[in-house]
Amino acid sequence: MANAVTVSRKRGLWQRMSEFDSRHPLLWDLFPTFLYLFILCGGLVAMVAGGLDMRYPVLQVVLAAAYMVPTVWRRRYPFAVMLSQLVPLAVVIPLNLTDVDSGILSAAGAIAFTVVLYNLVVRRPLRLLWWASVVSIVPSVLDWLVNYPHTPESFVAFFAPTIIYFGFIVAIAMLVRTRREFLTSSRDQAAQAAVAEERNRIAREMHDIIGHNLAVINALADGGAYAAAASPQKAKEALEAIGRTSREALGELRRVLSVLKAEDGDDVELAPQPGLAELDVLIERVREAGLQVTVRTSGEHWELSENQQLAVYRTVQESLTNVFKHASGIKRAEASLEYRDNGLAVTVSNTGDRVDAAGTARGLAGLAERAAAFGGTMVAGPEALGGWRVSLWLPRNGKERT
Repeated sequence: MANAVTVSRKRGLWQRMSEFDSRHPLLWDLFPTFLYLFILCGGLVAMVAGGLDMRYPVLQVVLAAAYMVPTVWRRRYPFAVMLSQLVPLAVVIPLNLTDVDSGILSAAGAIAFTVVLYNLVVRRPLRLLWWASVVSIVPSVLDWLVNYPHTPESFVAFFAPTIIYFGFIVAIAMLVRTRREFLTSSRDQAAQAAVAEERNRIAREMHDIIGHNLAVINALADGGAYAAAASPQKAKEALEAIGRTSREALGELRRVLSVLKAEDGDDVELAPQPGLAELDVLIERVREAGLQVTVRTSGEHWELSENQQLAVYRTVQESLTNVFKHASGIKRAEASLEYRDNGLAVTVSNTGDRVDAAGTARGLAGLAERAAAFGGTMVAGPEALGGWRVSLWLPRNGKERT
């Protein structure tokens, strides 16, 4: 399995704010209230310095609280919080507490309306935006009818800033919503791609394990049946080899399938994937099944990663399996590993009379994918005088793609 690579990026202001929100959600819920209290303190100082009197001071404090307290729940229930703002408006409009003398109360209403409308657009279905428009327009119309002269100039002067502000908040919220949906979609696509790649990886492993071991078992069974009458000892050895091969195949399958059944947090016992150290066992098993295999190694050995070793192992395994399945006549095979300064060349060829075209290309396609993961190549095709050749090239400095 490919190793995950994490690219560290400098965190932006938005990411730091999101992380703070995740760690301290209550503080973020109370942020509008803190902001209003800061504005309130500044407003009170300005009023005292300017000698202004506050009308209905106690009532204004109560109405400001009625605006601000529900904003704590603005992220979970934004539309309900917006409806709650109609309660203080029912008092503010008749008493005309939206003028300059009531600036502190107006600030509370503006802050509350802004954060609630923003969260409504960002977090809820967009069809609620129409209802939010109605909830916003109706009180504004009533305020204009009750407290302002009924002239076209007054109408435009009153509603133009309100409409512009409403559209500005909606536009900002839509940008944030679009960005979040894009990031979510990108994460979903990345997750789906990872699932598809993992599915393909498991399919390759299953194909290699089942295809090879069944081919060996089939060859052993044919040889054992042929030798049963003439040489019971040979038949016994064939049956024992079948047992060993089937147990090894079941063990490998169990390890692969345990990953599928495991849930997050489960401890899964994972055995190391086969590598170059297991090639001798593979060759010996194939020889027991009746295929004459010659192995040749040359060059100065250099270290391969576990996944590179797995690619080499699966290439040799799949190539020998195809000899069992598709070659006819006298079957002989030769595997060579040539270590060079710039890479490793692996060649597996057989000298059978011919190679049948039966079967699917899944195994060879899987080998090509394994090679490409390290910047290498895999070429397979028939020999001029019969047989088949599979050639794998892995560059020494090839880095596994993720």
